[in-house]
Amino acid sequence: MIKTSTLLLIITCMTACSSAPEITPGKGAIYGTISAESHKAILAKASKKKNGIYGSVGGLIFTNQMVNYPKLKELFVCLLDPSSKGGNEHLLIATNDNMSLSSLAVGTGDRLTIQNDSSETLTFFLAGKEEDIQVYSPVKPGERSSLVLELEGDLELGSDENESLQTILLSRRGLIGQQHSSGDQYVFENLHPGQYKFLFWYWRLGLVEKNLIIKAGENIELNQVLSVDKILESKNEP
Repeated sequence: MIKTSTLLLIITCMTACSSAPEITPGKGAIYGTISAESHKAILAKASKKKNGIYGSVGGLIFTNQMVNYPKLKELFVCLLDPSSKGGNEHLLIATNDNMSLSSLAVGTGDRLTIQNDSSETLTFFLAGKEEDIQVYSPVKPGERSSLVLELEGDLELGSDENESLQTILLSRRGLIGQQHSSGDQYVFENLHPGQYKFLFWYWRLGLVEKNLIIKAGENIELNQVLSVDKILESKNEP
């Protein structure tokens, strides 16, 4: 029994430690877990009530009208790298009913391509604050249209012909983003020493910003839970 317990302890330790990236001489890294949850007031009620949307074991029963935060698949972890000039490739697919993604984090200078899998010719546009706009060339069914992103900020991608085709974009200069499901691990490796800004974002909640100093030979663990109350309480710096 003692040997079995010891073996389990060793395996648990190895599993926990395996999530951290290896130390790279002269470089640094940041890693952690990104997840989402309901407002703390709802979770507090769930621990006491046993009916309606509140389960029998102190949890929530998510209905079709509710956002199932633990099951979200469009959480973004983003690194703002001042030296990045963009150039990353992104693909969105349009059908007759919707876009392949409801949200996307991109960097200025990235190329955003739309594949038209609908049955009609579509003209897409990117709209920002005030009169900022970029317009795609009309794209026929089965074809693609691309543009290099110039706008920065909170953007909306839409179609003139079909209002149901929309994607919300978070665009920042030097942004390098990763899309994850709730509970996933993320990692940014081989970072040059210096100060960086990290963004944790879900389009229906908002974002949390963290300023970190990366040192040579140091890996930093940063876990982030996104919820309404945590975003409201966060002190995002410009």
